[in-house]
Amino acid sequence: MFHTRLMAALAVAGLPAPHMARAAADGDARLWLNRLTFGTSAAEIAAFSALGAEGWLDRQLSLPVSDPGLEDRLSRARLRMVYPAGLDEHGSSWPAMDALRPLSALTADPETLLPLIDWTPGQGMDFTERIRPATEVIAASLIRAVHAEAQLREVMTQFWHDHFSVNALKDEYTAAFFASHDALLRQHALGNFRVLLGAVARSPAMLYYLNNVDSIASPANENYARELLELHTLGAGNYLNDRHQDWRAVPGATEGLAEGYLDLDVYEVARAFTGWSMGDGRWISEGETAPLTGRFHYVQRWHDPYQKRILGREFPPNRGPMEDGEEVLDLLASHPGTARFVCSKIARRLLSDDPPAALVDAMAQAFLSAKDAPDQIAQVLRVLVRAPEFAAPQQKLRRPFEFLAAIYRATGAEVQSVESGFHWQLTRAGWRQHEYGPPTGHPDRMPAWTGASTLNRYVDLALSGLDDWFDGAQANLTPLAQDSETAQDFATRQAEALAPGQGAAVAADLGQTLGFDAMTPASDYPPADRQALAQTAVAFAALTPEFLLR
Repeated sequence: MFHTRLMAALAVAGLPAPHMARAAADGDARLWLNRLTFGTSAAEIAAFSALGAEGWLDRQLSLPVSDPGLEDRLSRARLRMVYPAGLDEHGSSWPAMDALRPLSALTADPETLLPLIDWTPGQGMDFTERIRPATEVIAASLIRAVHAEAQLREVMTQFWHDHFSVNALKDEYTAAFFASHDALLRQHALGNFRVLLGAVARSPAMLYYLNNVDSIASPANENYARELLELHTLGAGNYLNDRHQDWRAVPGATEGLAEGYLDLDVYEVARAFTGWSMGDGRWISEGETAPLTGRFHYVQRWHDPYQKRILGREFPPNRGPMEDGEEVLDLLASHPGTARFVCSKIARRLLSDDPPAALVDAMAQAFLSAKDAPDQIAQVLRVLVRAPEFAAPQQKLRRPFEFLAAIYRATGAEVQSVESGFHWQLTRAGWRQHEYGPPTGHPDRMPAWTGASTLNRYVDLALSGLDDWFDGAQANLTPLAQDSETAQDFATRQAEALAPGQGAAVAADLGQTLGFDAMTPASDYPPADRQALAQTAVAFAALTPEFLLR
C-alpha cells in the first residue's frame, strides 16, 4: 500500500518542535483528555463536555479503585499459556500446555503464590508458570489503559510504575509477587506519597528486585538504599558526593536536614533497612525460618541496631522494630528535595519535557503543605492542571504504549489480547511494559523516542494495531454515518477521531495514495474494503503531529 520507511521519514520531517504544535480545535476537552487520560474517546469527550473541566477532574479524582465494569472485563479476559512437557532435576514432570487461562493471579492471595518460587523436590513446573503473575499484569495493562473508567488513576499508576520501577520478569521471585506491587501503586496513585513510599518499601516485588529481602547487618545490601535516594525521593540532582567529602559541609546537615545526600548516607540508609525481608519460608537462623505468608516480614535479628546518622539527623541505637526505616521514610517523604524531584517528574509526564520552574515550585509547595493529607498527590495534580501553563499547546510525544492505547480509545476498539502479542510489538519500539531493565523506568523525554528505528515501529503500530494478526484489539469501523456518506467523508470521519482538523487532508492523501474516487458512496464498498480504508485513515491520522503530540 505504501512503504513504511517512507512514512517514518515523513513522520520525522513533519514532527514540529514542541512550541510549534497547535492546540486541538475543540479546546480544553481534548487538551485535558490527551494529557490526563490514555487518549480521547467519544464517550470521554461527551462526559467532559457535560461536567466541565473542574467537574470532570473532581470525578476522576474521586473514582474508587474498584471499577466493576473493568473488573468484569478482566474476569472475562484470557491469556494463552503454551509450553512443552518437561522434567526437572528432581525428576518431577509436567505435561505440555496450550490453553487459554483466566487472569487469576491478579486477585490471588500472595500466600497462594508461594509454590511458584518453590524449587524443592515435587514442586516442578515450567518456568512460564512461575512468572505467570507478571505476564498477567502485562496482559491486563492494555485492557486497563483502554477501558478503565478511572483514567487519571491509570495514568498515574503507569507513572508510579516508572518512578518505582521494577522489572517484573527479572526472576521468578519478582514475577510471582508483581500483581500485588501493581495493585498497591494503583491503590495509592492519587493518595499520600509517604503512605505510597512505605507500601513500596514493603512490596515483595521491590524487596526481591533490589535485593533488600536478603539485607543483613554487616554488611547491609545497598541496592534499595541507593535507589530510594536517587530514584524514589531526593533524585540524582541532590547527590552531593562530588562536592562535599565531610557530611558537616553539606548545607543543612549540622541542623539535622541536609539538602542532599552523600555515599555515607546511602550506607547508613542501607543499615536502617536491614531486616526488611519477606515471608517466604527462608532460613533466618538455626531453628528459625520466616513464615509462609507471601507478604513483607521484618526480621529483628537481621537488623543493624547501632546508631546511625542520615542527612545530618542522629538515629539513636537499639530502637524498636522498623523504627529506623520508618524514620528514614518520614524524613525523605517530607524533604524539599523530594518534593521538587517528584513534582518535576509529574509535570514532565503530564505537561512537557521541560516544565516551567515556577510551576514545579508551586507543585512542590503544595506537596509539602499537604504532606499529611490523604489526597496529597491529588492536590498536587490540581495545582498542575489549574496553572496557566497547562493551557499550552500539545507538546509531549506519546510514548509507544500510550500511542497504541490512544489509537484503541479513539477508535472504540475492544482489547482482546490473548497472546499478549502487543507486548512483543511494543518491545520493538523500545517499550518494555513492566520489564524495563534499569530501575530508572522508561525515559520521558522526546529524543529517546524519535530515532528512525523507533519511529518506524510507530508506523508499524499505526498500520497494524487493528489487524487481527496483531493480537491487540478489534474495532468495527465499517458502519456509515449515513447512507449517502461518500468515501471521502467516510475516511475524513475516521481520521477526525484521532486528529481533529486534519481529517480532510488525511482523506485527500489517502485518495492520492490509494486512488479511490472521493465521491463514490462508501456503501458501494464491501465491509472488508471499508474496514481496510478506515484502518488506513486511522494510520495516517495517527502519524500526524496532532495525534503524536499530546
